[in-house]
Amino acid sequence: MKFAFQNTKKRRAPAVASLLPLFMLMFALSPSAAQSQAMPADLILHNGFVWTVDDTKPQAEAVAIRGEQIIKVGSNADVLKLKGANTRVIDLKGAFVVPGFNDNHVHFASAALFFWNIQLMDVHTDAAFVQRVREYVAAKPNEPIRGGGWGAYEQWELGASTAGGKKEFWRPDRKLIDNITGDTPMLINKFDSSLYFANTAALKRAGIGDRDTDSENIEHLRDASGRLTGAMRLKNAREMADKFLGSSAPPDRQKRMAMTENALRLIREAGVTSVQDMSDHEQLRIYHELLDQNRLTCRLNFRYGLEYWEHMKALGIKRGFGTNMIRLGAVKGHIDGIMGTSGARFYEPYDSDPEKKNRGHWRPLTWVSPDRPAELNRGPFTQMMINADASDIQVTVHAIGDEANGVMLDMIEAMTKANGPKDRRMRLVHAQVFAPRDFGRLQGLGIVAEVQPFHLSDDMRWMEERIGYERCKGAYAFKTLRDKGATLSFGSDWPGTTASYYPINPIYGLYAAVTRQTVKRTPAAGWFPEEKISVEEAIKAYTWGSAYAGFEENIKGTIAEGKLADITVLDTNLLRTQPREWIDEQGNVKVKTLYTIMGGGIVYAHE
Repeated sequence: MKFAFQNTKKRRAPAVASLLPLFMLMFALSPSAAQSQAMPADLILHNGFVWTVDDTKPQAEAVAIRGEQIIKVGSNADVLKLKGANTRVIDLKGAFVVPGFNDNHVHFASAALFFWNIQLMDVHTDAAFVQRVREYVAAKPNEPIRGGGWGAYEQWELGASTAGGKKEFWRPDRKLIDNITGDTPMLINKFDSSLYFANTAALKRAGIGDRDTDSENIEHLRDASGRLTGAMRLKNAREMADKFLGSSAPPDRQKRMAMTENALRLIREAGVTSVQDMSDHEQLRIYHELLDQNRLTCRLNFRYGLEYWEHMKALGIKRGFGTNMIRLGAVKGHIDGIMGTSGARFYEPYDSDPEKKNRGHWRPLTWVSPDRPAELNRGPFTQMMINADASDIQVTVHAIGDEANGVMLDMIEAMTKANGPKDRRMRLVHAQVFAPRDFGRLQGLGIVAEVQPFHLSDDMRWMEERIGYERCKGAYAFKTLRDKGATLSFGSDWPGTTASYYPINPIYGLYAAVTRQTVKRTPAAGWFPEEKISVEEAIKAYTWGSAYAGFEENIKGTIAEGKLADITVLDTNLLRTQPREWIDEQGNVKVKTLYTIMGGGIVYAHE
């Protein structure tokens, strides 16, 4: 409705009192906040312990939702006033309510592949191998068997705080599973790709028999009688896969869709309503297809590689591009390797290196030519960061070793100098190990520490062996990172690396951040316990912190009126229980997700 007073020079302005009826009419016709709240809610959650992560109203009993938004947060009595004839009302019976978890770092396409590839990271015995293969074949008959990763937890047991002392390691043998796999070919690898394994069907497909000798590309491992066990060392393994399996082609579109929907199921069962993903373009296309079909059950914040910044600029993609469901506008680069393979870059050599020469490596994008000294080759990488930042594209970079993080601070300082100060929220991805001298440099740079706290629970198996006690003081130092000026954002790094599996369930990360223990509750006081943070801080990092990291804290991350109704309901009050009650000693999460609500819709309900 439009009200206009024109020709004011020809007409005397009316008295204020005479305008009151008009103002009252305008107020009555406008969609005021009071009117909006008077309209009934679509969904009401009440009788809960609602931890809002909103400092202005940290705790409540009930929440009312209309459409995609939260319209009321408060007491049971106040919220139930919004009940209408068609309102769905859920009595939470004291359940714990938090903002929907927002995972700051997943590799969705790799996690989805777990649905199609056999997973053996925790396998290093005959019995476990046979069982896992039997289960896979029953679920996917006649499907060529790929994947593997056996032995990742053999030397460093799941939940251990130190490495084991094994000298000899388990290897698969085709006699164990040939009767299960039959004519279905199987080619799998050890976690570090030092060995591969093929069953008899795959060996036959490749034209290999027991009398065959080693070749340029294959070194066979045999038993005492000279029989090929199926284990072998391969050169050019990717090229050899076609020989053993018939085709090494990636899953087709139909399979990828099934894989995606399975991964989405795991995400919503874990109470996660948003993930920040680094996958391929085909995965992004699948997200959009599912969104068009109303089958996308979590929100996506998608990152391309740093090297694609020019393409994004040309297409007009910058920070904030997209919708509340699928958003783009950030890029990710890599500066070093990972701890699991001793590839993270350090100022000093690894303690575990007998020759004391290995300091880890720089990723190829960091230099122009590997023949040039690394310190002379950071210019192009820094320039890409500067150019992306100048194009209003958010920059995020993987940095794990202490030198990698130190060099990243150099680059961030150069980027800030080139483009001037602004709210860029540069994200140090992982930020795993800092040298003491570099912590102070975080102040004033507006850095987001994009960390995955379960890394410390898993990695402490071998951290001190690899880099020693003193350097470990700067590892996964969440409290110090926060105190020195970085904003904490939490996630999982699901599904993990070649050396570790990181689950999607946020309970693992929360547990790690507040206890600094393995899932077997060691060490008793926590690993470098001075770096523990509170449960409240950990929840904030996994909700508001990740929303802030993606420039979305104005629409999600807290349970507040006007924000998106992304809410997670748990059966366990994390603020009133001990972390040892969240995970059992076998590493299984005991906390159950009762409801996962995204945009006001219940996408998961525990039966």
